Formats: sequence, structure tokens, C-alpha cells
Amino acid sequence: MIFLVVSAVLTALSMPGFLLGILVWFSLVFLFKSLENKGPFFGALYGFLFYYIFCVINLFWVLPVLTENLPKVFGRFPSWLGFFVFLLMCAIEALPFAGFGLIYGFMERFIKTNPYKEILFTASLYTLFDYLRGIGQMGFTGGTLSDALYKDVGILQLASIIGPYGLTFLIVAFNCWLYINWRRSLKPLEKLIFYVLIVIAISHVVAAFLPFPVTSEKAIVSVQTNVKQDEKYSTDAFTLAQRYLDLVLGFQDLLVVFPEETFTNDIRGGAVERLFVDTARETNLKFLIGFPTFEGDGYKNSAVLLSSAGVVDQYSKVILFPFVEMLPYPRFFRVFGFLRGLEYLKPGQDFKPLVLPDYPPLGVQICFESYFSKPSRELVKNGAEVLLVCTNDGWFAYNVALKQHFAKAVMRAVENRRQVIQVSNAGITGMIDPYGRILKIVPLRKELAAKFELIPNDTVTIYCRIGDVIIWLCVGILIVVLLLPRRQYVKSERRIFLR
Repeated sequence: MIFLVVSAVLTALSMPGFLLGILVWFSLVFLFKSLENKGPFFGALYGFLFYYIFCVINLFWVLPVLTENLPKVFGRFPSWLGFFVFLLMCAIEALPFAGFGLIYGFMERFIKTNPYKEILFTASLYTLFDYLRGIGQMGFTGGTLSDALYKDVGILQLASIIGPYGLTFLIVAFNCWLYINWRRSLKPLEKLIFYVLIVIAISHVVAAFLPFPVTSEKAIVSVQTNVKQDEKYSTDAFTLAQRYLDLVLGFQDLLVVFPEETFTNDIRGGAVERLFVDTARETNLKFLIGFPTFEGDGYKNSAVLLSSAGVVDQYSKVILFPFVEMLPYPRFFRVFGFLRGLEYLKPGQDFKPLVLPDYPPLGVQICFESYFSKPSRELVKNGAEVLLVCTNDGWFAYNVALKQHFAKAVMRAVENRRQVIQVSNAGITGMIDPYGRILKIVPLRKELAAKFELIPNDTVTIYCRIGDVIIWLCVGILIVVLLLPRRQYVKSERRIFLR
């Protein structure tokens, strides 16, 4: 059990905002050690406990949201109930890894007859279950192993070909290879350090030779509003609008981008919209503003483009946050309706870039959407040359949450070879180049406006075209190994024994 706990803790400490991403290259070795000879039942238990402990550590920043912020702002449930919701959330996230441990325990003796079979099977199995965790109405990709690499720009370039799950596959395969060397070596620690240092060296060499893209003459202004959630819901929208517009005094002829949920109500057709339109006439600014829009059948989480002519265009969030913006699988989870925000939202219909004169097509993602590869891929395939992430991370008291969200933007940049500019309420507001280099970050939790030059690009990467084909490769590997005749295990075991 001690190896399992060590593995979970080290893996959590490798995530963005914690200690060192390098830890992910050997943290799973201890998980594999803990799974030795456990069989299917205890393998499932150990797999579940590994990811449960990992989640409790990695997602600790969710706890204050559930026990303080949501009860304070919406007042639908007490703090103690939020604590149990957090524990249940971690359990749901860990369930797929019970499946990993179950199958690993069942196949352990068979796959260990051949190192290649062991590495390919283990990496495929882990990657598949991690992928399954991210699909469906309750899908969530936080804590994917590839997140740990967001600062390793060299290795990260593989994401433009194999995506985040391809990187996860490589990480697990490398860990499994180290584990095999541990079983066979008299000096496992020295070899572990040596091999991990080689990986780091390769990443740094690749990063040193990456080109630096040239910025264009076009730029946008990002506004980090830094308004606390309870203040936003209790303050008059017109007062907030005047405060925000004071931040962009002196800018002209630019697009000004605000965070998600800059306002908590639909401002179209009222005094707030007129204030922005009048400002646009005086300064030739255009404004991309986040607020809920009422579309007839319900509200949508939208980013609305305003100019001197009024509303020009809008993008509405397609992938809604489970339980807060929509209720997943109502038949089973209706009891958790108390977690919703003001009310449940309707999803947008498509991933359509915003097109405005003198600017490259802009692909907008709203908050939670940047956790997934699909929105950015679809936006790029539909013509987006620059990606924007408008988010409201002011719910989170800990900077770990902000860094983990920004790390997803880094991954989206490399996957699609697109510049990503994230605009957040509290942070992180910053700019990432198409190779995943973080070029600029403004101070966290400060009320300010910052100018970012654009780096448009119209190339389409292999990953953007084919998506997560690596998952089908994993499925194929698992099927082949599962169908191998068991008599091969007997013969292989005898050969190993005779040696």
C-alpha cells in the first residue's frame, strides 16, 4: 500500500501548479510495484485508491468552491454537503481506474512474459481508461498525465501529431519500462535517474531549435476584471461596465476581449449595451464580452461581439460544465440539482469562428471547453487562425487551479499550431505561441488591461486532422494481446525459468 500512496502523491505533485513535471516520468513505477500479484479484485481496489488519492490532492482547490463560494453566492446548500460532494466527485473520477486495475490484475502474469507486450498493454490500458474518463456528459480531463509536460516545450511538440493521449501513452510506457528495469536491475535508482535525465535533455535540445513565429500588426486588448463572484452578482451591471471601460481608456482601433461571465445577465437592448456601443463609436473599439444570452428556449453562456453598430456576432458555449451549467444524466443525478448556477443553460450549436474586418478568424472557447481538444480542433478546421479562451476562474482561491487551466491552453496551442490568448477574470491572462511557449502573463488577481500582438497561422496539424487515433491504436493493442493464445504464456514462462 505504501508504494500506491507514494505513486499517487508523486503523480499529483507533477501536475501544473505543484512541484515538478519531471516527476511524472517515474511516478507510476511505484503504482506498478504496488499492483504486483494483487489479482483482479485487489487490482481494481488499488487502481481506484491510486486515482482517488491523486484526485483529492490534485483537485483540492475545488473544495473551497463547494464548501464556501457556491453556498455563499447561491445559498442552495450548506458547506458540509459540499464537502461530501467533493469526495463523491473524486470517487467518480477514480472509477475508470478501478477498471484499469481489474484488467491489469487479470492479465499481469500473462503480459509479464514479454517486456514489449507488458509495456504496450499497460500503456494502452491506462490511456484508454483515462480517455474514457473524459467523454460523456460528465467528462473531465483534469489530471491527464500529459498536463505535467506543459513547460517541457520540446517533448510537447509531439502533441501536434499524437495529441495529449499520445503523450500519456508515452509517459505510461516509459514508466512501465523503468519498472521492468527495476525488477531486473541491481541498481534501479541510478538507471532511473539516468534515463529520466536523457528525456529532459532531449526535450531541451528540441526546444532550442524551435522557430520563433513573427507577430502581425494586429493586436487585441485583454481585460482582466478581477471581480469577486459575490460582488459580481450583487453589483449593478452599469456600474461594473463603467469600471471596466475605465481600464481601456487610451486604446483605439482594437478588439477588446473580456472574460466569461463579465456580466451575470443579458445586457443586450439595455443601457449597458448602449454604453459599450457609444464607446465603440468614440474610439473605434470592438468588444467581445461574456454574458448569458436568452435565445427563446433558455439562456446560453455566450461571448458577444459588439461594435458601433451594436451586436455583430456571438459564440455560445457548446460543452457545458456538468451539474453547474447542465444536469448530466438527470435520471440518475437529479438529486444534485442544488449545484446549479443561476439556472441550467442551453448549449451552443457549433464551433464557428468569429470573423471581423481586419482581423484573422478568431476561434473562441469559453472556460471549461479548453479542457478538451475537440473545440479547438473544430474551430481550426472551420478556419480559426488564432484561438481565444474566455474564462471566469475567479471562483478559485488557489493559484494551482489557475495554472492547471492555463496548462490546457498550452496543450491546445501545440495541438493545432495556433496562438492561444486566454482572458480570465482573476487570471491567468496570458499569451501562448503556436509552439507552446508562454510569451506573456499579466499579474494574477489584478484589475488591468493588456495588449497582445496576434500570431495568425492557417496550417493544419496532423493531430487536428486525425484527432485521437491513438485511442483506436490502444484498443487494437489490447484486443491483440487479449486474443493471444494462453499456451504462449506457458511456453514463455518455461523458457524464462530455464534461463
